[in-house]
Amino acid sequence: MMITRESDYAIRIIRALKDGELLPLEQICQRELVPKQFAYKILKKLERSGLVSIRRGAGGGCILNRSLADLTLLDIIKAADEEFFLNPCLDSQYQCGYAASFDGCKVHCELARVQRVLEEELKRTSLDRLFNKSG
Repeated sequence: MMITRESDYAIRIIRALKDGELLPLEQICQRELVPKQFAYKILKKLERSGLVSIRRGAGGGCILNRSLADLTLLDIIKAADEEFFLNPCLDSQYQCGYAASFDGCKVHCELARVQRVLEEELKRTSLDRLFNKSG
């Protein structure tokens, strides 16, 4: 598993908006080196998740809806990527022939444990602490 390009760009977009000001898409893209063709698509996902607002037209732009202290890395990753799994078998929709044939899978159980630990760590990482810490 890896953090996808969409998640990486979503984190960068939120970082550009961290000061709470309305920023035009062009400025976000320049500041955070996010290709424009990806930025709008990702901003729409962030908007659907309630993390940002997009104001269209002259004088428009994007603005953060929540305080950085109330946002975590997990919030951003889940907004950008609907599926965030170490392995496809952790998706409840996945049909594993091995697990069905052999009454469970120890590998699945261990991966599920690791997934929970990873999500807890990402949930503990506040964006305020990440973006505003010194050093």
